[in-house]
Amino acid sequence: MHYSVLLEESISNLNIKEDGIYVDATLGFAGHSSEILKRIQKGYLFAFDQDIDACQASNLKLSKVGNNFKIINDNFVNIKKRLEENNIHYVDGILYDLGVSSPQLDIASRGFSYHNEARLDMRMNQNSSLSAYEVVNNYSEKELTDIFYKYGEEKYAKRIASNIVKYRENKKIVTTLELVDIIKSSIPFKAMRESHPARKVFQAIRIEVNDELNVLKTSLEDAIKLLNINGRICVITFHSLEDRIVKEIFNKYTKVNQELNNLPFIPEEYLPNYKLINTKVITPSNKELTENNRSRSAKLRVIERIKWYIMTKTKIKYFSKLERFLLRFYIFLVIVLVIGIIFGQTTLSKVNFEVEKLKEQVNKKENNNQSLTMIINEMVSLENVFNVASNMGLAYNNDNIKTIKD
Repeated sequence: MHYSVLLEESISNLNIKEDGIYVDATLGFAGHSSEILKRIQKGYLFAFDQDIDACQASNLKLSKVGNNFKIINDNFVNIKKRLEENNIHYVDGILYDLGVSSPQLDIASRGFSYHNEARLDMRMNQNSSLSAYEVVNNYSEKELTDIFYKYGEEKYAKRIASNIVKYRENKKIVTTLELVDIIKSSIPFKAMRESHPARKVFQAIRIEVNDELNVLKTSLEDAIKLLNINGRICVITFHSLEDRIVKEIFNKYTKVNQELNNLPFIPEEYLPNYKLINTKVITPSNKELTENNRSRSAKLRVIERIKWYIMTKTKIKYFSKLERFLLRFYIFLVIVLVIGIIFGQTTLSKVNFEVEKLKEQVNKKENNNQSLTMIINEMVSLENVFNVASNMGLAYNNDNIKTIKD
């Protein structure tokens, strides 16, 4: 039975409009697409899948719901190109479910499962030239070690790669269970009790075969630019490598540039055009985990466009370390200069106040001096001398004055 992981949560967070245009980037067996189609009787659905079997099966399923849909048999890395071919430049929502669908895992011949005997394959697109068989039998020991460690985060990557190379010296590794046996022989028994010993290696090979991480990066970058106002992207991931990519890209479009964070005011054109709907990942409910154990590692992240780009002639400049140092130094000098001017003006005001006080004191002294001078002049006047002398009984007598001639 096919379970659509986080079905209710993802459909709810798409915030579907009845007349909107929506994209299911990972059609699979149409679990999510069916629910979207039920809600857009006046809208339209585009669904992508590179697996022709999934496209054919889903076409029958969706036709029972409505006819306002189109299935595109292609990798979602071409989402922008293929939508433009259909004269679609903006959409109202895009859904990514990055897990391998249950039927793909359950169909042994596809070579995805480490539980069933099948030829090593793991191709999402069965027309692709690179399969798990080519990776396991043709990659060097170093290349195998790198992909097991990088894409599977496998602790015993080097040991497993070494044993694969030794095994294929005698014969090719053809089937999934052959590879599982080599992996089991490379891992300590204690480590095998934590989870299936082949899980991480199979994941790594699948990612390599389908170039999943690079495809995801490219597709998400294009998808974000396809959103209308209030349009949303929901992404369901199943391992840390996928989730890290989604988180980094979403943060890139929803965070203010660090160079602008310290500004007292950020111009409108530099504010983010997108916002995160959930700051914490959405995970399956206990009920879903009980019904579908494969959903245990699923995480849902959602982003929404909140405004269009505001075009300006000025572009944000990303400063080098030297430029940032010089900018901070210039800002420091300006601050010191401003403080100096303020301090100087304050000091000058105090000095001017003191000068005015001194001028006032000088004026008072000058007025006192003038008063004293007037008094002195009055006291030494001839008239005053006569009056004083008269009061003292003295008289002025010119007869007492004799002139002596030489």
